[in-house]
Amino acid sequence: MLKQICISAMLLMMLTLVGCGGADDDEKKVVAVSFPNTTGSWQRNGDSIKRFLEDDNFVVDLQFAGSPAEQSSQIANLIEEKPQCIVIGALDSAGLANVLKGAKENDIPIIAFDRIILGTDAVSYYASYDNEAIGEAMGMYFEAALNLKNGGGPYNIELFAGAPSDNNAHLFFKKTMEILEPYFRSGQLVCRSNQRDFNSVAVADWNSSNARTRIKNILDTYYTGGTPLHAVLSPNDDIAGVILEEMKARGMAPPMISGLDADPAAIERIKAGQQTFTVGKDPDHLTAKCVRMIKAVVEGIQPDINDVKTYDNGVKVLPAYLCTPMIIDKTNVGQFKG
Repeated sequence: MLKQICISAMLLMMLTLVGCGGADDDEKKVVAVSFPNTTGSWQRNGDSIKRFLEDDNFVVDLQFAGSPAEQSSQIANLIEEKPQCIVIGALDSAGLANVLKGAKENDIPIIAFDRIILGTDAVSYYASYDNEAIGEAMGMYFEAALNLKNGGGPYNIELFAGAPSDNNAHLFFKKTMEILEPYFRSGQLVCRSNQRDFNSVAVADWNSSNARTRIKNILDTYYTGGTPLHAVLSPNDDIAGVILEEMKARGMAPPMISGLDADPAAIERIKAGQQTFTVGKDPDHLTAKCVRMIKAVVEGIQPDINDVKTYDNGVKVLPAYLCTPMIIDKTNVGQFKG
């Protein structure tokens, strides 16, 4: 009898263990990520997030989209799979409100990565750099380097901004112009093309070919006969690169020119004295913070946030974690490990 009881107990224990194994399989932590495939940095960020999460036994569905329409369709399909969190780097900041209704209905948390998502209450959190600080840093650099506070000038300057579909581009430009606008009014800064509002200077899709066409027209119309172009506000490093190429092709000296992203080519241009500065955004810092946010959301706990008032998407103010950007120029480029 005792032997039969022991055998029965062992069988019960085995069945219990098998049952527990099945429950673990059913409770896999599944996360979906939808990023643009427009630059290599998005690929690197996506791969890093996937690797970090998979090291912690998450299942990660990482997808890339080449257009806003493709991304909307992609996200709709991801919502159908009902992951425990979706991370989105938006191709069109204002174009995802409708598709994200499905996420809201299914209680799927959404984390906006790098770019805010506008016009929806479906977004739970925002992980990014301090985009207003980036714009301010650009403006303050020009202000100091051109000695504008002490009456420097007049200087000829042309302005470029990023894609209208990217809310970050609006923030960069707005905060930079808040600093520079008084010097246009005083005559210390002169925009010979008179193209100074965002819509006039924006580069569709952040496409450097579009920027090349525009700078060609500006140089050939307003800067012939030895007229100097002293400074250019460039919203990223790719655009800075094509501007510098077109000026060099015309025998013009490099202007004071900004950049963003600390691309390897930009770092080399800074070392060579061609590009003045760039703004570095440490990708490892942002992805690490985003991964921590994802894990907290999936576990149902409050993630780390450091801003609860800045990023109003038109429907709600998004709780955010904002990483600090870094100005990189000839004084510190040798220390940059990007």
